[in-house]
Amino acid sequence: MTLSSFYEGYIVPGSTLIPITAGIIYYKRLNKALHTLTGYLIVVLLINIVAVIMSNHRQNNLPLLHFYTMFELLAVMLYYKYAFANKRMDGWIMPIMIIYPVLCVLNFTFLQSIYEFNTYTRPLEALIIIMFSGIYLAGQHPGDKDGPGHNPGRWVAGGFLMYFFSSLFQFIFSNVISKSAPKNIKLIIWDIHDTFVLIMYLLFFVAIRYGRDKR
Repeated sequence: MTLSSFYEGYIVPGSTLIPITAGIIYYKRLNKALHTLTGYLIVVLLINIVAVIMSNHRQNNLPLLHFYTMFELLAVMLYYKYAFANKRMDGWIMPIMIIYPVLCVLNFTFLQSIYEFNTYTRPLEALIIIMFSGIYLAGQHPGDKDGPGHNPGRWVAGGFLMYFFSSLFQFIFSNVISKSAPKNIKLIIWDIHDTFVLIMYLLFFVAIRYGRDKR
């Protein structure tokens, strides 16, 4: 096993345990948004474990990605439903939570094979999360009493925004990269991607740490 594959297959997926552990320890002291974030991370860890097992048995785990994409968008939208706590935003969030899974099913049924990257629905998911993360951050005021560094929502939105913005073009061109790029280039691209994932999880940990007792 190469260092890159160990990093991608074990270190980065295992890093979810950092915010998960904090979320479990402080669960009773967190608000609904951070409860949702903790639950999301637990499911992400379980899916990653299944993906690694499938990969180690040389099974194509891309079908898992199609269903993971649906779950992730729903989980992030549910997080933002609680983070915004705004009926006006619910008017956008709830239709997205209904329509997006339908689009995913239509995509892998009629457009893209479930055994290849979902380069239509994954970028769409990224754009939706980028938009909501940007709206959340734009709605926060620097003069908040806890200070910008101690607002857990800022850390979460910042993590989502950084990861999905940095990964957007990779999501779009994943099939091209998989089929055409030299192996060393693919390794570099995935290592960079995984590093952004790792940073996102660490930002979630900071959010949970600062989110204790902030209802």
